[in-house]
Amino acid sequence: MLCPADCHVTYASTTDRMKSKIAGVFGLRLTYSALTFLTSILLARVLGQSGFGIYTYSIVWAYLLSVPATMGFDNFVVKQIAVYQTQASWRLMNGLLKWANRTVILSSTSVALLAILVASVLRDGTQSETFLGFCIAMLLMPALSLRNVRRGAMRGLNNVAQGLLPELLFDPLILIIFTVGAYVVVGDALTPLWVIIFYGIGSGITLLIVSRFLKQTLPNEVVEAKPAYEGRFWLSAAIPFMLLESVPIINSQVDVLMLGAFKGATAVGLYVPVNRGAQLITFILMAVGSSLSPVIASKYADGKMADLQQTITSSVRVVAGVAFLFAATLIVFSSFYLSLFGPEFLAGQDALYIFCTGNFIATSMGLSYGALNMTGHEREAATIGWGATISNIILNAVLIPLWGVNGAALATSLGSATGALISLIMVKKTLNLDMTIIGPLNKASARSDS
Repeated sequence: MLCPADCHVTYASTTDRMKSKIAGVFGLRLTYSALTFLTSILLARVLGQSGFGIYTYSIVWAYLLSVPATMGFDNFVVKQIAVYQTQASWRLMNGLLKWANRTVILSSTSVALLAILVASVLRDGTQSETFLGFCIAMLLMPALSLRNVRRGAMRGLNNVAQGLLPELLFDPLILIIFTVGAYVVVGDALTPLWVIIFYGIGSGITLLIVSRFLKQTLPNEVVEAKPAYEGRFWLSAAIPFMLLESVPIINSQVDVLMLGAFKGATAVGLYVPVNRGAQLITFILMAVGSSLSPVIASKYADGKMADLQQTITSSVRVVAGVAFLFAATLIVFSSFYLSLFGPEFLAGQDALYIFCTGNFIATSMGLSYGALNMTGHEREAATIGWGATISNIILNAVLIPLWGVNGAALATSLGSATGALISLIMVKKTLNLDMTIIGPLNKASARSDS
């Protein structure tokens, strides 16, 4: 059956819209990365190493605990609202939004109060400013959690960029404006506690903005429908999303939290610029990985393994080449980079060398995770991910007490590289695909299935 002329037009317009949305989200994330980098320099300069550490340590705790606080609903609503919209199940969509809001308010408040209680019991000589910063950050959790759920609802309604806009653009801008304004007025008297409060003000404002966006985006049928509820199903379906989401978040934050627990906020302040600088090396992995994933799935489904191997080898070489360029640049200009945050941050130079080397190695093998996920081996990928997370925690617990900031950098690098290496071996074992920059040594064998 031939497709009518307008079918091709519709397909082209849909593809164009998809490309436009992807470009918009990518642009937002790039802008957010730049603003976050500028914010880090600003706060390090204004607050100093210790104050910057107190701020970061408190906010990272809020970020980590927002995972159990949202109970997976921030990601579950993405899927379920899209399903309800396709099925025109307006009553259930209305009910889900109301039920998720109430549930998340209750859970986030409970998590925040429990965290404050536990922290007060375990305080044992903790610097009072660090403890107060933690408590203030915990009180922000209901606003952060609600914002995440409403952002997820916007994604489910296929308004991804608009849903991310308040968090990725307005939030850092509000923090910068309030911090600069306060510093102009009070100068060096500005404390990390006030900056945490400014962060909370930004979270509240952006919650109102994303709520307004959601209200404007919701179909009229949802607003007018009488809500219907499937609470037991929603809760049981949301929990796995929470478990899946927790792996990368724990993996990305455990070093900061354990360093703060063992060595204090000052060590965190020194470590964060090192960590964020080294994370630039992984940017190419995310960019290539997001584009490569559907290609892997398609070629694997079609059985074009030789073609897939060729695509993977060229992609791995691009990732490794760009990652090496970033790592080498950071190592060569490490003094200049760290001095942007202040002269006291030059003490993190050795940790930056360790992190750059480790992230280059891990990034060069990092496409292996995507290869497993896109070929029906999600369980193996998840197992490796959890294994890497556990090893990361153990390594940090052993190495931070011994070597402080350098130990955290070494532990995190070893954990990431080990997980990537195991996934690379698993891809070779299960798919017979070579994920190294060398590629398959037996070229004739690689061509035989084409």
